[in-house]
Amino acid sequence: MNFINFNTTYNPNLQALSSADGYNSVKMNEMFSQVMGNIAAVQSTLSGNIIDVRSFAPGDGSNQSVQIKAFFDSAQEGDVLLFTPGHYKVVKTGWFYTFSGRSVIIRALPGAILEVSDQGIRIEGSNHVEISGLTLVRTTQAAWSKNKTGLHVENSSHVILQHNDISKFTDGIAVNGSNNQDNPARDIVIRNNKLHHLGEEPIAVRSNLVFVVIRENDCSRYLGDGILIKATWHVSITNNFLHSPVLSSDQDYASFSGGQQSLMPTVGGGITCNNEGGESGAKNMHIHGNSIIGTAFGVGLIGFEGAFVTSNYFNEIKKTSVISVSFSPSQFNPDDVSNHLFIIQGNLIDTISMSSATAAIEASTSKGTEGMDIGIISDNIIIPRGKHWGIVADGHIIVKGNYIAKAGIAMNITNGVIASNNIIEAGFDSEGPDRMVSLVNNVTFTNNSIAGKGTSLQIRGSNNIITGNRLRYDGTWWAVHLDSVGYTVENNIIRDNILTVAANVTGRYLFGSSPWSDGKNIVVDLVKDNNGTVYQLVNEIVMMGANSTRWRITIDAKGDLKTTKL
Repeated sequence: MNFINFNTTYNPNLQALSSADGYNSVKMNEMFSQVMGNIAAVQSTLSGNIIDVRSFAPGDGSNQSVQIKAFFDSAQEGDVLLFTPGHYKVVKTGWFYTFSGRSVIIRALPGAILEVSDQGIRIEGSNHVEISGLTLVRTTQAAWSKNKTGLHVENSSHVILQHNDISKFTDGIAVNGSNNQDNPARDIVIRNNKLHHLGEEPIAVRSNLVFVVIRENDCSRYLGDGILIKATWHVSITNNFLHSPVLSSDQDYASFSGGQQSLMPTVGGGITCNNEGGESGAKNMHIHGNSIIGTAFGVGLIGFEGAFVTSNYFNEIKKTSVISVSFSPSQFNPDDVSNHLFIIQGNLIDTISMSSATAAIEASTSKGTEGMDIGIISDNIIIPRGKHWGIVADGHIIVKGNYIAKAGIAMNITNGVIASNNIIEAGFDSEGPDRMVSLVNNVTFTNNSIAGKGTSLQIRGSNNIITGNRLRYDGTWWAVHLDSVGYTVENNIIRDNILTVAANVTGRYLFGSSPWSDGKNIVVDLVKDNNGTVYQLVNEIVMMGANSTRWRITIDAKGDLKTTKL
């Protein structure tokens, strides 16, 4: 047996994102390179025989169950089981074959097909697994929740599954780790596979695994999550293509759903990390460069420590938020595991298809310990093309450098969010838009640019700092709304912003019941009217309407806004 020992630099218990270590991208690249090197090192030491399936089975599409079993039985440690072109069919209830406690090397040449009637191949307790180039297909389509898996790997290390074509199962590839968190299974590579026509997940990785690489897989026509991660540490999910999932409107939907009712989805999903089985939280996930098209959601993260969602492409997301960081005290997180430390950066979100409003990016840290949970949402391009929120953020989150256009509401931010240097263009609804940005309690909103017909800023809380923003207003209501209906609106500082009013504007700069005259809020801003005249708002403001109607907006002794046509 060949055992690879990691040095302490790559200890699986490493808190890679703790304050002591910090995140080091070079270190992480080295780590994942070492995973690949470890597997290559094990491969290079294996020097067994090549066993040709044609020595056992004719490959003519007939039932060859006995012959294929004998073929698998013949392999000794280090031998290579080779499928040459042909159609190899097996008929057996349950797992067709289980490899236990020995190395497994299966390679297939183009044109080799292994067809099974029920479940595929199970591998357990191995220190080296390689399955490459195999076309593995179930005779009939397996439906949701039927537990019919193509390749299942259990408590095994140094695993590489690559260039396989797997279809018609419930899960395509399922990898489960060890039963001991202190001694996890490790070094798992799932790459360049084509996984399609599946009742649930193309790829599911669960339970006490460390150093996992999932990359360049093509996943389509499935009903569950695209890639499901549970209790996995140091995982890289890169450059996968998730697209064309099963839809409830499809003619063959019944064959995937199997008439199930409980929790059955109506659209296949994206990339998920959750804790629905009471698992420990995942750690250090890198979700990078994936293309996710037409799925129910994009990326859903629940109960984790360290997540990097970067440079992914999302298009035509159909059911829920595109990228979500949520506590979800539900069946997906029964132990209410907290979220810690995330970066959502450089993603392109183009079009949310559902008719009811959802969010392109939503994230919350507000349930975490004060000062411990932190998230960054930066440098994303978000174009929902519908009545949806661009970014919803709650808690210790930095929102910076994002571009948002064609949204119903560009931002809804609350409870300590710091938002800066974002560009917000005109919303989706050009006739009667609601608002561009909502601020609720303890938000810092600075150096942003907002243009559109909706209310530029709706302030629904207290202790917000709103400075240095550029507002280009083209609406018929008001640019800034102090909304005290259901909220206490006081101690807000609104100053040093510049408002440019379009020539056809009939709306006003400020509306709301909390006055600045008694010190509850402070407003000191510049406003440019449609004639090009600049006014400074202190206790009153003069603006020009669409037809050169001049309005003087003042606050009376009771704090009510009064307008007088001049």
